[in-house]
Amino acid sequence: MKLSRQLLIALSIAITGGSAAFAIMRFPPQTDQQEEVITKPPFVQVLPVTFTRLRMDVRSQGRVNAQTEIDLVAGVSGNIISISSAFVSGGIFKKGDLLVAIDPAEYDLRVAQAQARVMEAQYQLTREEAEAEQARDEWQQLGQGEPNPLNLRIPQLREKKAKLAAEQEELKNARLLRQRTDIRAPFNGRVRSKEAGLGQYISSGAVLGRIYSTDLAEIRLPVSTRELAFIDLAGLSGQARATPKIPVTLTANYQGQQQTWIGHIARSEDIIDEETGMTMLVAQVQDPFRLGAGKSRSSRSESPQVNLPIGLFVEARIEGRWLDDLVVLPASALFKDSQVAVIDPDNRLRLHTVDILRREQEQEQVIIRISVNPGERVLVSGLHHPVDGMQVTPVVQENVVTDDTPLIP
Repeated sequence: MKLSRQLLIALSIAITGGSAAFAIMRFPPQTDQQEEVITKPPFVQVLPVTFTRLRMDVRSQGRVNAQTEIDLVAGVSGNIISISSAFVSGGIFKKGDLLVAIDPAEYDLRVAQAQARVMEAQYQLTREEAEAEQARDEWQQLGQGEPNPLNLRIPQLREKKAKLAAEQEELKNARLLRQRTDIRAPFNGRVRSKEAGLGQYISSGAVLGRIYSTDLAEIRLPVSTRELAFIDLAGLSGQARATPKIPVTLTANYQGQQQTWIGHIARSEDIIDEETGMTMLVAQVQDPFRLGAGKSRSSRSESPQVNLPIGLFVEARIEGRWLDDLVVLPASALFKDSQVAVIDPDNRLRLHTVDILRREQEQEQVIIRISVNPGERVLVSGLHHPVDGMQVTPVVQENVVTDDTPLIP
C-alpha cells in the first residue's frame, strides 16, 4: 500500500514536469526589444570671429599732489612784525608776495656797520696806494739798484686790498640777512598749514608753515609692465616729451558729482616696485585751481572744469595705442585660462591657444589675438570641458563688443 502511494506521487511529478516543459517549448517567453538610441551632438552657443581695431586705454588710479611742496623756513632770527592776510591755511598767494616780515632793526644796524668798515678799508687802501707810489718815487731818486717788495710797500698794499675785499663781502652778507627779514613766496601757491604767529620770536631755520605750488598738479599712476606695451613711451623716461603728449582723463566723485579733468603723462619714473611689480607714470594737470582760467592758454583743453584739490583720489584712464586684428569675446569662451574652442566646417571642436591682451572684469570679456579666419565660430557656452575633435551642434548668438573700449567709427 505504501509502495503504490509512492509510485502515484512520482507519476504525478513526472506528468507535471512534462506538461511545464511542453508549455515552455510551445509558448517561449517573449523579451522586450529595446529601441536603438541615437545620441545627438550637444547644443552649444557660438560667436562668429570678428576682427576689429581697438584703442587699448590703460586704467590706473592715484592721489593728486602738488608738483612742489615745501616748508617755509626763516633765514634769520627775530620777532615777527607782520603776517600777510594770505598766510593762512588755504590762502592763495603769488610769486614774490610778502608772507612774513621779521623785525629788521638788528640787520639794518649790521648793514650800517658793514658799510662803515668798507669805507674805512677803502680809506686805508687809498692811503696805502699813495704811500706805495711815494716809496717808488723815492727809490728811483736814490738810484740804489733794484728795490725789494718791502721797499715799495707791495705786501702792505696787498693786505689793504684783501681787507677791503673781505669787508665788501661782509657788507653783502649783512644786506642778504637784511633781505631775509622779508620772507616772500618763491612761487605761485597756497598755504597748507601755518605754524607762526604775529609777535612770535623765531630762530633761524624755524618752520613758519608749509606751502605748495598751484601751477601744476601731479598724480603718480601705477601701471603693470604688461600694460606698458599699450602706451607710447618713446622719449618719455625722466624728461619732458618733445613728441605729442599722452592724454589722461581723471575722474572722481567731488562736490557730489562725478567730475572729469584732462591732463597728460609727463614722465615715467622707470623703476619697478619690488613688491607690486608695477612702475610709475606721472600725470600732470596744469592750473588745477583755475587761478589762471582768465588768461590765454596754449592748450585750453588742459584747463579743468572745476578745481582739482590736492589729496583727492582719482581714477585715471591713459590713452593707449591703436591695435589691429583683435577679437573681443565673453570670458566664458576661455578654457584652461588661455585656450578657445573653434568650430570647424564639420561642426567639430578645435582647441586654439590664444594671446590674451586684456581681461575686462566689469564686462566679463577678454580681448585676444587668435589665428583663425574671419567668420569662423568660437564656442562661448554649453560645454565645461570641451575635447578636441568633439562633434557639436552650434547655435549662433549675437556678437558682444565692450562699451568700455573705444573703437574707430
